[in-house]
Amino acid sequence: MNINSEDFEQYLKNPGDPELKVLFEEIKDCLQQYDNKSKKVKQLCQQIQDMAFSLDLECAEWKYEIYTIDNSSNN
Repeated sequence: MNINSEDFEQYLKNPGDPELKVLFEEIKDCLQQYDNKSKKVKQLCQQIQDMAFSLDLECAEWKYEIYTIDNSSNN
């Protein structure tokens, strides 16, 4: 069975049954909310990764400082 995408889109917009139309609109709204939340989660994940990288760099600097202090006091 082949479904014409244009006909299907038109059916989703106006299925003929008012209850189905409301249901399709609710589904569309839920998908939009999901997309928005998904984008927000991706942004937060990126922020966490950036913060973790920054923390790693800071720890590396501290380790280097401690290493240089230890080596200079041993000489």
